[in-house]
Amino acid sequence: MAADVQWWARLAREVRAAGRGDLPVETPLRSVRDALGFDCAALVSGSRQRTTTVNLGYPADMLGYLTTTYRWKCPIHRRAARLGLPLRFVDVPDVHQTRTYREGIQPYGFREGVTLPLAPGAGPERSFVALSSTHDRPLDDGSVLALTMLSHDLAALADPGAEPGDPAADVVLFVSPGKVEVRSALPARLPLNEREARLAARCATAERTGFRHRDADGGWWRVLARARRPDGVLLRISRVPEPGPLTGRELDVVGLVARGWSNERISAALGIAVRTVRSHVESALVKLDCANRTALARHALEHDLDTLAALEAAHR
Repeated sequence: MAADVQWWARLAREVRAAGRGDLPVETPLRSVRDALGFDCAALVSGSRQRTTTVNLGYPADMLGYLTTTYRWKCPIHRRAARLGLPLRFVDVPDVHQTRTYREGIQPYGFREGVTLPLAPGAGPERSFVALSSTHDRPLDDGSVLALTMLSHDLAALADPGAEPGDPAADVVLFVSPGKVEVRSALPARLPLNEREARLAARCATAERTGFRHRDADGGWWRVLARARRPDGVLLRISRVPEPGPLTGRELDVVGLVARGWSNERISAALGIAVRTVRSHVESALVKLDCANRTALARHALEHDLDTLAALEAAHR
């Protein structure tokens, strides 16, 4: 199915808006799937740690194949990634003889499809879009060319709102006065609930952009807050290892020490005894090999040792 020029122009605007984090990533991907006549679409990121970013319609088993065997071993995908160009099934000689056809196409009733490698990147590390259909009509040449021209903008969908130096985000949320919206997400459960997301958006942008957060399951995340338009904040959330030797409460205390707070003020803000604060500070000094509170504060600022609890206390 071919789309007209006006539709491609609208799609380009959608893609760029989603790449900035102003729209959910699935919005332009759904437009591509539906307007070009495909049944399923998926955006697979360019990292071994982060796999599917968006899945629209692929069965779980097929999705698993796309993110593992297909991505790293399939000659169809490796050829597309090497060339940096969209590759249709119809363009692949003897496609019916390939493992991908036997394990990832035929069992699900797919008869045609496209692999679209996204720039930047190289080889299997590239992000890509997979499109599959149950009909056997190959995508027209004009649409293949248009997708090629959009590939650089589409690549931003794998990590919306990213700026130079940012770690790859597992979750991207947009917080506005009216609601909290998911822009891109991988975990089954979001690491921030709505109250926490609103608190992070309000506090983090007012002071510093990054902090550590432990979710309800005990997992640790790094949250970066970025202002978007007068009424919105983009939260880019990345999974991180446990914060070294520090406990969660020690992190809370260290975050407030980094703001120059006294033990007495920290005690009042966190609702714990002064002697407990003193104990946490002394423990952090030893664990982080810092000579004094000034060195501890500098270490905290350099390594983003801050928490949502510390931010909330500072802005309460």
